[in-house]
This record gives sequence, C-alpha cells and structure tokens, in this order.
Amino acid sequence: MNEILHWKRNFFLLALGRFVSILGSSVQAVAIPLFVLDLTHSGSAVALMTVAYMVPRILFTPIAGIVGDRGDRKFLMVSMDFLRGFLICFLALLAFRNSITLPVLYVSQIAMAIMDNLFDIPTGAMFPDIVPQDFLMRANSIMGMVRIFPQILGPALGGVIYGFYGIAIVFLVNGVSFVLSAISEIFIVYSRKVEKKPAKFSQILEDLKEGFLFIWNHELIRTILIFALFLNLLISPLFMVVYPYTIREVMKFSAQEFGFLETSFTLGALLGNFLIASYLSKKNMWKAMKISIFLFELPIVFLGFLVMPDFSLNRLVLFSLFFITFLIMGFLNPIINVPLDTAFQKMTPSHIRARAFSFLILVANGVTPLGSVLYGYLVDRVPVHFLYYVVGALSFLVAVLLLVALRGKELPT
Repeated sequence: MNEILHWKRNFFLLALGRFVSILGSSVQAVAIPLFVLDLTHSGSAVALMTVAYMVPRILFTPIAGIVGDRGDRKFLMVSMDFLRGFLICFLALLAFRNSITLPVLYVSQIAMAIMDNLFDIPTGAMFPDIVPQDFLMRANSIMGMVRIFPQILGPALGGVIYGFYGIAIVFLVNGVSFVLSAISEIFIVYSRKVEKKPAKFSQILEDLKEGFLFIWNHELIRTILIFALFLNLLISPLFMVVYPYTIREVMKFSAQEFGFLETSFTLGALLGNFLIASYLSKKNMWKAMKISIFLFELPIVFLGFLVMPDFSLNRLVLFSLFFITFLIMGFLNPIINVPLDTAFQKMTPSHIRARAFSFLILVANGVTPLGSVLYGYLVDRVPVHFLYYVVGALSFLVAVLLLVALRGKELPT
C-alpha cells in the first residue's frame, strides 16, 4: 500500500510541475514567432529562430544522454527548471526596458536548448522508474493529457496576452511558471544507484558508443528511427516555419486567431490521449498506430487546398476548416506517439535509457534545422499551397513504406 501511495505521489508532483511550466511555455511558444514576424515580416527570420534553438539542442543531445545516465536525474530536473525560469524572467526585464533584440533572442534560444536537453532527457529516463510497468501505457497517455491541457489554454492565452500586453508579460508568465514547476519537483522522492565512471574522453566516447549500439542493434527501434528521420525532415519544419507564415502573412489571421488555431491541435491531442487512457490501452495499440500513420498526411494536403489563392470562402468558414483540420491532426498524433514511447521505455534498461533516448532525439530531430532552412528559403519564393501538396504526398509515401517495413512485427505495449 505504501509503495502504491509512493509512486502515485511522485507521479502527481511531476504532473503538477509539468502542467504549470508547459502552460507558461505554451504562452511563449505562440508569442515568439508572432513577435519575430511583427519585427521582420519575414519567414526567414522565423526559420533562423528555429535553427538557433534546434542546432545546439541537437549537438548537445548525446552529452545530455551521458549526464542523464551518470548524474542525479532529479537534481538535473529541478535545477534546470529553476535556471530556465531565471533566464526567462531576465528576458522579461529586458523587454520591459525595450531592450529585446533578435540577437538577444537568438542567444537565449541557444541557452534554452541546452537546458531543455538537460531537463528532458534525464526526466524522460526517470519516468519509467517511478511508474509500474503494467501502468506505463496509461501513465504516458495521462501525462500526455497533463501536457495538453495547458497547451489548449496556453496558445489562446498567448495570443491574447501578446496582442494586448506585449512580449514582456509573456516572458514574465513563462519565467514564473518554470520556478513554480521546480518547487513542485523538489518534493519528488527518487533515488538511483549510479555506477561511478572516470570522466575521461575515452570513457565518454565509450558511453556514447554503448548508447548508439543499443539503438542500432535493435532491429525494431532502428527501423522506426530511419523512417522517423525522413518524416521529421518533411513535417516538423513545415509547422515550425511555413504554418505561422501561412496564418499571419498569407491568411492574415490575427494573433488571437493564431492562438486559437494552435489550441485546436492540442484539443485533438487531448481527445486522442483520453481515448488511449480509457479504451485503446486495453486494445491493439499497434494496429491503431499503423492506421493513424496512414491517415496523418491527408490533412496536410487539405491545408494546401485551403490556402490556394483562388480558394475563396467566408472568413469564419475558412477559420472553422483550419480549426477542424488541426483538431484531426492533433487527435492522430498521440495514437502514433504514445505506443512508440511506451515500447521504447519497456525495451530499454534504465542504466542506458538516457543515452538511448538522446540518440533517438538526435537522429529523429537532427534533420529539422536543415528542413527549417530549406522551408525558410522556399516560403518567401514558392506559393505555400504547393509546399503543403509536396510535403503531404512525400510524407504519405514514407508512411506507406514504413508500414511495409513493419509488416509482421509487434511492439511491446
């Protein structure tokens, strides 16, 4: 009984901290591209902001994996939340003084990328240790809902706060949220015996090699990872660069409307996670995931129709179609990702999980900056509806090839 109360208490504290910090981050995530577009009116500037975050995050990922396996995961989790909170509060102070510039934002993005790695990878490796294995699928879906609730409120709130009060208040809200999250996480009880290893360069290389070989020698993980690389190259930068440019510069939607459209995706993801927690976790999640992979690309093509120059509809109807399209994409997203996350957690031993997790992130996201630069160049030169058509068709082809490669295989869900 005490053991059950122990892990439930840890789970609640972690969920509470994530809820608060994600709410603040969701407010800022919407406001930053709007702020950059208002300053520059350029899709390329938004792309550079993405690159400033993604490149150091990718380069630092393997080191974060080593630190996550060697170090105190709880200490990393709490300290990174405090540090991120202090950094963003400092940005708020600069913004109140009208001293925020693009170079300042670029430098802060680099710092946030490093701290995000040192938080996300150790915390992700810690999570399966504090949750019973037979509850892990539901725990992942519940944590998905915990992340999504603030993402429903956050984008709309971010659009409103930025539209009416400016970027300084946005930074202040996010900075305080990280500090509150850290305070919640202090009370989590977690300990893990760590093997002491010499901090030599040769040993670091050996640790990196061990994590890489685990991923590469695991046939199922390797297969999924190769295809994820191509899907991320096509899809992730599309929604980081082309989507905000489409909404603000092509469709001329307001900051508030942009925020509500962001909310539609997270609302769909909430519904998808709720379906997993209440029903699908007891069924064949592997089959549901395959169907969702097959369907996910269709809304991307539909977005191309909505942004065609000759596609004329009432503004409210057009906004409603955008809302429904992103709702569907959000619904399919967790049905794809939760089974994959759970399978990885179950297939990977705790002592190597942070390094293996870091290599998954490195390979899957390593191509995102390349895609962001490419889309940043194309979005100012090519009609955006053409980009949606091409990305939808190519990602659909990759998804079909993935399903063929996975034929006859099952995930440990």
